[in-house]
Amino acid sequence: MYYESGAKYFWISLFTSLIVSSIVCLVLIVFVSPYITQKKTKVDVPNVKGMKEDQASLVLKNKDLLLLISEEREDPNYENGVILDQDPLPGFTIEKGSLIKVTMNKKSAPLIGEDAIPDVRGQQLMQAKERLEKSGYIVGRIEFQESESYLKDQVMSMNPAPGSKSMKGTIINIIVSTGVSEITVPNVYRKSVSGARIRLEKAGLKLGNVRYTTNIELPFDIVVSQHPSSGTKVNSGSSVDIVVNREGTY
Repeated sequence: MYYESGAKYFWISLFTSLIVSSIVCLVLIVFVSPYITQKKTKVDVPNVKGMKEDQASLVLKNKDLLLLISEEREDPNYENGVILDQDPLPGFTIEKGSLIKVTMNKKSAPLIGEDAIPDVRGQQLMQAKERLEKSGYIVGRIEFQESESYLKDQVMSMNPAPGSKSMKGTIINIIVSTGVSEITVPNVYRKSVSGARIRLEKAGLKLGNVRYTTNIELPFDIVVSQHPSSGTKVNSGSSVDIVVNREGTY
């Protein structure tokens, strides 16, 4: 009797353990395993554009990703050896261990070597362009801006800056002066002081010195003369002096 009772309890305990173990395994498989697997195998792609190869490799390694230089091209606006593009793009979710293909910036070999960029500021555009090209550089983007310091068609700015060390064949972008815009002085004769100021400011000019005189043959509180005279060409922002007629001088 004792043997039969012990055997009975043994089999009950065994079956109970098997049932509990099966339930635990089922829960782990259904609910926990996918979550753990996803966490282990999926990762967001980091942004490595603008990095050098060593830095990008380290960043990707920390994400369990691999770097592959699949293409090289030259972009003068970026430093040599910098990553210009990547595939997949930043933000995508991929499997750990995947390859990140990158395009690396590779500049052409210099014509002669590094040298100081000549200073062509103040030179006429064609003269400056000829000097830069003879020195082994390439004139790139040319922009035009108004300037009071440089005459029309003179080079006023360079990028890279003059005197900086750069490889032959480097692209030099320049800004050229258009000079100062000329404005025709409007006629403010017989205007009040406030009326003259408004008309001059609308034309892009300023009211300068105001002097007074007395002429009983003319109405009072009006402009009776101006300098420069109307019709004269002056630079934008120039001042125009006026003489105002009024009753009695002070």
